[in-house]
Amino acid sequence: MSEATQLMLIVVGLLAIGGLLWVIRGQIATQQAVRLQHEAVVKEHEAKAQEKRDYLLNSVQVISTAMLEGQCELAEGSIRLKKLLDHLAPYLHEHEDFCAINQMYEATKHMPILDEWKKLNINQRHAMTLEREQLEATHKAAILAAVGKLSSYNFQH
Repeated sequence: MSEATQLMLIVVGLLAIGGLLWVIRGQIATQQAVRLQHEAVVKEHEAKAQEKRDYLLNSVQVISTAMLEGQCELAEGSIRLKKLLDHLAPYLHEHEDFCAINQMYEATKHMPILDEWKKLNINQRHAMTLEREQLEATHKAAILAAVGKLSSYNFQH
């Protein structure tokens, strides 16, 4: 093989290597862009999740405080707290310090609300109100104790 042929093969080889390096660089840049985009999406989802968690925590605090101050009926507050805890910390439904909230929810979940309540006749409303008031009186101490603990509970577990 002549020197010219060898030189030409070396040049062709170097050009091939250069082209492959250019393709590899492009692939690396594409992978980095995809990774950065993925990280941005993950951060956005994490931020939304934290925002939702903060909203739930704040709602628990507001409702707990309102119940302790007598600004919210115990049955209504228990229903709201149960729904919030379903998303925030469902394991607390069975916790001995907080089970009164779930018990009140279970005892009142058959009661209609909003438009369904309006559809009831006066006697049905009166009977349901008496039932709710009796349940609240029966479970008042346990619910207020649970709400007091819940208002200072550390949800970082």
